[in-house]
Amino acid sequence: MDNAQRLKILSNTGKTAFSLKNLQSLWGSPPQITKIIAKRMVDKGLIARVDRGYYALNENFNIYELANLIISPSYVSLHSSLFYHGIAFQVSNIITSVSLLNYQREVGGRVYEYHAMKASLFFTMEGIDYKGNVSMAKPERAILDCLYFNILPNIDNMDKINPTYLRGTSLFYPGRVQEKLKNILSDYDQKRI
Repeated sequence: MDNAQRLKILSNTGKTAFSLKNLQSLWGSPPQITKIIAKRMVDKGLIARVDRGYYALNENFNIYELANLIISPSYVSLHSSLFYHGIAFQVSNIITSVSLLNYQREVGGRVYEYHAMKASLFFTMEGIDYKGNVSMAKPERAILDCLYFNILPNIDNMDKINPTYLRGTSLFYPGRVQEKLKNILSDYDQKRI
């Protein structure tokens, strides 16, 4: 298999970011050989090295896709999801995700931060979108995740939130999260009057 065939295989996946294990599986090569091939392709400018063990087709890879790749399973949530959906306007170099373990890693000038959630709630799929190669919380779930982790959700545009869906999804969360949500919605309703 030559580099053109390898690039075609990567392009055909529709992904923008890959782990070394992904490359190994896609190319059907042993770990050490995969590492050597990847290094040579980076040296020739055919692919980009994002960080140790992570590669991309080019420098314009999907940062959320990489977030799902660093820790798997995980989904992008909290402030990153709220920003993505236009609920929060504040830009951050921290990509926040929810997973089964706490972890933090800096990659390419960005910090990828993971918050550990109880498995039974994590595997409740309500409020998580799977688009392409990215798993991301809908804005309502991102707000509830913030409350779950005792993080004040950054809400600049409440009009994009579906209150009925937010209340319904909150039933999957502990009572303390539902109480915090009542306070937030009550404050919002008073501001609208």
